[in-house]
Amino acid sequence: PALEPKDRLLVSTLSYGGRVPFLRSLRLPALRPPARGDVVVVESPAYAPPAFPWSALEPVVRFLSLQRASVAPDHAGRLIPRYLIKRVIGLPGDTVRMSGYVAYILAPGSRDFVPERELLGTAYSVRTEKLPEGWTEDLPFSGSLEPLTLGQGEYFLLGDNRPESSDSRSWGPVDTGKLLGRAFLRYWPVARGGRL
Repeated sequence: PALEPKDRLLVSTLSYGGRVPFLRSLRLPALRPPARGDVVVVESPAYAPPAFPWSALEPVVRFLSLQRASVAPDHAGRLIPRYLIKRVIGLPGDTVRMSGYVAYILAPGSRDFVPERELLGTAYSVRTEKLPEGWTEDLPFSGSLEPLTLGQGEYFLLGDNRPESSDSRSWGPVDTGKLLGRAFLRYWPVARGGRL
């Protein structure tokens, strides 16, 4: 709900430590650690960069095709998204569980699970439409999750469109190194522009 297809955003790649061009393993110091409620750009776990020389052509093909083509499509010929946008829900040391698409967080030192909205401090809406008939709670994207404790440097990310989001429920916690930046401003469309 916070973002719609074709929205254009500004993303601070320096917030969590920008990468040095051509030296992907080297990062600059972070300006601040990821916080609960941050809308972040993360590398998709499903995306595997193609081998050289295709890796050199990939950025050119994506740019010239306006992100609609790739030199490394999936088995059905579709573009594999390289980046995803998700919301930080759980921080290192937290225990996260879900029920009815609502995340409950047990922060270190706390005794009770607290609903995500009480901890995040950011106003946002979550889509939680009912599941299709016959979809049970033990299937992926059901809106339920057994308690999961995050390790050092791990973050739990969720999409705001919970029934249709591929997020930490299916691919697990995300390491700090996979967080590429913090989305902070929508500039297009102008009518819906503003801070995230």
